[in-house]
Order: sequence, then structure tokens, then C-alpha cells
Amino acid sequence: MYPLIKNLVKADQPVIEAGLKKWAENIIANGVPHNNWDLFQADFIVKIALVLQDNNAYADGKGKQYYLDYIVNQNSIRQWSIAKLIDFGFDKNAKTWYESPGYSTTVLGTICGFANMLDEKADIDLFTKRPILIDGVKTSAEYLFPNRMIAGFGDTHPGYLNISGIDNILKYASRHKKKSLMADMNALKSAVATDAPLTEIERYTSTLFYAPNVSWIAMRTGMDKQHDLMASLNASFGNHAHANGISLELYGKGYVLGPDAGIGKHLYSGLDYSEYYSQMPAHNTVVVDGVSSYPVMMSQHAFKVIASSPKVSVEQPSSKTIAEQKERMTYATVSFVEPETQSQQQRTTAVVKTSDKGGYYIDVFRSRKKEGGDKTHDYFYHNLGQTMTVADAATDKPLDMRSTEELAFAGGHLYAYSYIYNKECADMNGAVVKTQFVTDITDENVVKAMDGQYKITMTMWMKPEKDRTVFKALSPVNLEYERMPNQPYKVIDQPVLTFVARQKGEAWTRPFVAVYEPSSDTEPGDIASVDFFEPKEEGSVGIIVKLKDGEQQRIVCKESGEVIM
Repeated sequence: MYPLIKNLVKADQPVIEAGLKKWAENIIANGVPHNNWDLFQADFIVKIALVLQDNNAYADGKGKQYYLDYIVNQNSIRQWSIAKLIDFGFDKNAKTWYESPGYSTTVLGTICGFANMLDEKADIDLFTKRPILIDGVKTSAEYLFPNRMIAGFGDTHPGYLNISGIDNILKYASRHKKKSLMADMNALKSAVATDAPLTEIERYTSTLFYAPNVSWIAMRTGMDKQHDLMASLNASFGNHAHANGISLELYGKGYVLGPDAGIGKHLYSGLDYSEYYSQMPAHNTVVVDGVSSYPVMMSQHAFKVIASSPKVSVEQPSSKTIAEQKERMTYATVSFVEPETQSQQQRTTAVVKTSDKGGYYIDVFRSRKKEGGDKTHDYFYHNLGQTMTVADAATDKPLDMRSTEELAFAGGHLYAYSYIYNKECADMNGAVVKTQFVTDITDENVVKAMDGQYKITMTMWMKPEKDRTVFKALSPVNLEYERMPNQPYKVIDQPVLTFVARQKGEAWTRPFVAVYEPSSDTEPGDIASVDFFEPKEEGSVGIIVKLKDGEQQRIVCKESGEVIM
């Protein structure tokens, strides 16, 4: 407003501009430097700078040029330069911003908008000074599941990709007539559209992608919304992270069927966030002795990559794009130190393609306390849907489950356990347990969008172990998906189907071993049965997957993290 009324308030110009300068100095003195707040502060200070006079108009020498230079190049305790913020926030190899996907994709748009404004209004070319901004926008496609919605770990509400970063780079490129950059951004914008052909989006997504600065791995068989698979593994590193250990999200038949739970009804101000949604029992992970936890938000608890195929590392975070390299099996093994109980945890997750329309996941989770004295290890898995059955895999007969209050905070456990209700349990007793989570799609428009599917099923087979109890329960509603378009049902009204396996004692030599297969009424699963065997190599796990076409697949998951098929 100030430039519009400047000629009308000439007598008050000194006091008005002194007020604006005071405003800028207050932000510089009292801001938050190490996340998106620093960017919002910088944006505000630049807008002040652009309506001020030149430096020499003020006794203290602080005018337009001073504040522009301060924001771009200078640093203080509470206000980092944009250059420092970019260097701090982006991984130089993975090109990812260090916050959860919901924040990362938003920040990309905001920071590119800021850079475009600086270039247009102040002739400061941040895109040339920090080309990682353009690389980061290109890399943002890696957040996408095959349904073109972003991964949901940490404080995220999954939605379609925020393309404001692309649009702001296009404005910049158009202004400077950078034809090659314009072509790149137009191609990317086309590729991330919800209806883009596979040949386009698969040029921007990898078979296996690793982002160390948020401790996240994505594994894909492809980007076909209906037929491809993707597993998302993450720990707790960077900003807006949860206490989730090694958490897992699983995709199938158009949806992330095994999602994170979200950030609570009242976001960060609610007890449900601090007690449940940000804690391990809300995630697909393993809790030790009922107490596993650590600080959330700005977290420093990353996993380490032990083995993977294709190979990735901190220096080389991505395999080839899907367009260049499709694998029949992709896997990653990661290790994690659970700090509350000082437990060693290791998770091997594999994605196996069985046909043009199907595939399955393997999950092997090992967990033990470093100093021994293990009481319990609880394997949590949450799935979309309205009905859940737990049966003996050999007979398909439901287990004889009894009502229980065993999963509760009583006994010194996390209060998150008391958010879980309608609990029933049964001992494994040597039987392979087959659990099915069924999602009935209730909206005819969604049925049409989902290729005529009315019913989606996730089937899980779990290897039996001594001293192991399985639980069937309900958890609070999924508040990650409350804003999701094309919901299969009104998720805000439906408790989350929850499976828990409790291992008494250690769970390292007796790991949790599970096979997951998504299927639907229009596309039945390819698996006929799942069984297990003991490989010759000590510490290894053997899995036999028999397909309906007669093929038998034998998979060995070694304690070292290697997977052989």
C-alpha cells in the first residue's frame, strides 16, 4: 500500500519508513533461522526493502540495498541469508529439502516464488546463484506414489504435487528467454499431471530413491496407478518428523493402503498429536517394551542403508529412472538405533513384480535390545478399510480370538496404546497367519475413476514364532487422508484397521516376517500360498511364494541385509 499513498503522506514519510525499518530489524533479531520460517521472514523483509529509499537517504545507512544484501548474503543468529538456508536445507546429492513431503513440496514453491520476485523486482538472480533450486523442483517428482500423490511421512497431508515451483521457474525462464529451461519445466509440468502417460512420469521417478536428509527410501515397480507397487520407508530426520522408528507405507490398486496416520485433529496443539499421531503406535513400525519414543518435529534419528538393489548411497541416492531400468525385485535393508531402549533394529523391505497387473511386498523386521533384557517387541501395521479378518493360512479358518486389554499404557507403556481399542488376540501356535484388510469403495464416481473396482484387499501372511501373540484392533481415524481427493470411503468417519504382533523376548533371531499382496475384485491376487523355510545360512529367513500360474518363488533374506531370489 505504501507506494500508492506515498505522495499523500510526504510529511509522515520519515516516521513511516522508520517504522518499516524497525519492523525489519525486529524480524532479524527475533526470527527462526533454520527452516521455512527463515524464508517467510526473508520474504517480508524484502518487501520492506523494495519500498524503502536508497541507503544514503538514511542516517544509519540502512535502506533498500542494505536489506536486500542482508537477506541474500548476510547472516545473524536469528536470520540466515537465503544462500545459507538453501545450502543448509537441500541435500547436495539427492536435491531434496530437509522437511517432510507436505512441507518440502510447499517450501519448494515458496522459495522459487521468492527467487522469482528477487529477480524481477531487485535484479538478483538466485536461480543462477543456487541452481539446486531448479534441481530440487525436478527431483520433487520422486515424492509421488503411482496415483500421483505425495508420500505421507511426518507432518504431511498427502495430495497431488504442488507445482508452484515449476510455475515460478517458468516465469523466470520466460522473462530471460531461457528456452531450454522453459522446455524442461514444461515437460516436468506435463509429466506430474494426474493423467500424464507413464512414459512421461517414469522419466522423473527412480526404481529406488534415497534422500539422506529426511532418511527416506522409495522403491517402485513403475508408475501405473492401478498395477504398480511402491514402498516408502522412513526414519526420523529433518524437520516435521515423527517418532516412528523405521516406518513403512505400502501402495496398491490406486491407494496407499498401509499409510501413516497423519498429524491429529488439532494439528500440533492437540493432545492426540503428542500422545498418538506423532508416536510409534500410529505408524507401521516396531515398538520395544511398549516405550519406544524420542523427540518429534526437528529430529535427528536417521536410519543407515545396509544393503539395497539397485544400489544407492549417500553420495549416489538414486538408481536409474524407471524408464531406464525396471527391476523384477527391488529391496532395501536399513538399520536404526531406537534410543529410548537402546535397541538395534533392522528392516528389509522388498517389492516383487509378479505380472503386468500384480506383485507383492516382503517385510522382515529384526529388533533387540543391545544390553538384553527384552520384554516385548510389538509389530504394528495399519491398513485402510472397513473389515479385517485374521485366519489360519492353511485352512482359512478365522483364529479363535479373545477380547483383551493387553495393549494399554498400564504397566508404564506409551499412552498411545490407550488410543487403540476393540482389541482381540490369539496365540500363533505354529500356524502361518493370514490377515485380510478389505476396503469397500462406496462412491460410484470413485469406482469409475478406479477402473470399476468396488473392493480392494490387502492380504498379509506372517511367519509363526514361539511366544508370539497377534492382535486385531481399531485405531483412531486417519487424519493424513482427511483432505485426500477420491477417497474410497469417508476416512474421517472410519477407525483404522490395526494388526499387532507381540513377540515376547527378542525379535532378532525370531524376526517379524510378512508378505503383503494388494488385490481387488476386478484384479485378483497372483499368490496361491505363502510358506517359510529355514535356509542353510544361520540367521537367514526363507520365504516360499507360490503363484497361481504354478511358479514357485524362493526368497532368502540374510541377516547381513542381502536378499536373494
